[in-house]
Amino acid sequence: MSKALKKPTLKQMIEYLLIIAILLSMLVMALTTHKREYSYKAYDTSTLHYVRGTVTEVVDQNITYSGADGEYITGVQNIKVKINEGDLKDETVDIDNYITVQHNVVVNKGMRVIICADTPQNADPYFTLYNYDRAIPVWILVAIFVLLVVIVGEKKGLMSCIGLCFTMCTVICWLLPSLYNGNNGILVSIITVILSTAVTCFCISGLSRKTVLNIISACIGTVSAGIIYKLFAFVLNISGASMNEAESLALISQSTGLNLSGVLFAGVVISALGAVMDVAVSIGASLYEIRELNPQITSKELFKSGMNIGRDMIGTMTNTLILAFAGGSVAMLILLVSYGVQYNQLISSNYIALEVAKGLAGSVAVVLTVPISAFVCAFGYVKLKIKNTVDFKEEAL
Repeated sequence: MSKALKKPTLKQMIEYLLIIAILLSMLVMALTTHKREYSYKAYDTSTLHYVRGTVTEVVDQNITYSGADGEYITGVQNIKVKINEGDLKDETVDIDNYITVQHNVVVNKGMRVIICADTPQNADPYFTLYNYDRAIPVWILVAIFVLLVVIVGEKKGLMSCIGLCFTMCTVICWLLPSLYNGNNGILVSIITVILSTAVTCFCISGLSRKTVLNIISACIGTVSAGIIYKLFAFVLNISGASMNEAESLALISQSTGLNLSGVLFAGVVISALGAVMDVAVSIGASLYEIRELNPQITSKELFKSGMNIGRDMIGTMTNTLILAFAGGSVAMLILLVSYGVQYNQLISSNYIALEVAKGLAGSVAVVLTVPISAFVCAFGYVKLKIKNTVDFKEEAL
């Protein structure tokens, strides 16, 4: 006879319900975002339709290769493309594909592409080649990533993916529309951080005291990144108007009330969230294990252990943030070198001031998260004198 199924505990039932609530909230956010209408649009795109198609023939082409490795291709291709979806499905259209440095899309027969179909009411439709159809490769890469995480992390890997999806949904479906519509950038960013941190930590550790302490540590550390950025912004005399995109964003601001400084604040906080959460959860997990192995340890000793663990993490985590900002700026830095920018010009530019403020704010927040997490966990595990209940013994989902 097969063994009877073990009845889930109350804690497990609550965890299952919370997981269902998280999944449903993601679905609701995605649906509301898909149907949302924005009050301002920079361009009228009502007649434009981006549809999938397949290149059936390259009738003629005249292209030249240049650059160190022949990576720059210019010229023109006359191609025939069969449209695979929309009102014009199964129609074959002729397109002149003009190839430039900016539009470096060279196609061959059988390639899947995206077509921009401009279909005004009182004129003939006009078709241009937008780009390669990358939807399938992108989703394959995402599936490979998820599969690897689940294989290596098993249940925790699956739950981590759910936490990641929730964070992405929160940023895309709630944070961005809220900023766009002129809501308070600081408040919206803090709420996003709290929601994302709470769900991610719950997915990692389930319902437990460890989860609560990790959430507190990560939230304090991430919000400190925003506070530090505000201080740096005051010292360096920078604001939302210092961004390269300020002119375009100002047009949106005039119609929706978008706050440029709020956009900057949100960018700093969200970029620091991952690294800060990593430090907070790592220290919290380590101190949890130390406390389990040595229940008699004092809060002072536990705090000291947390600081020792954190010191080993500081170097790599600060490098992670600084290199992330630098990595995204390589092309711009090369351009600055080619322009012969002088030291006084460079060090006082808006670009350098913004990058320094954002990079250092996140890195300082990572450093501060070490003592914050060590203190919160030492206090939570020892000083509160909470009974070692099921949340310390029961494995999380």
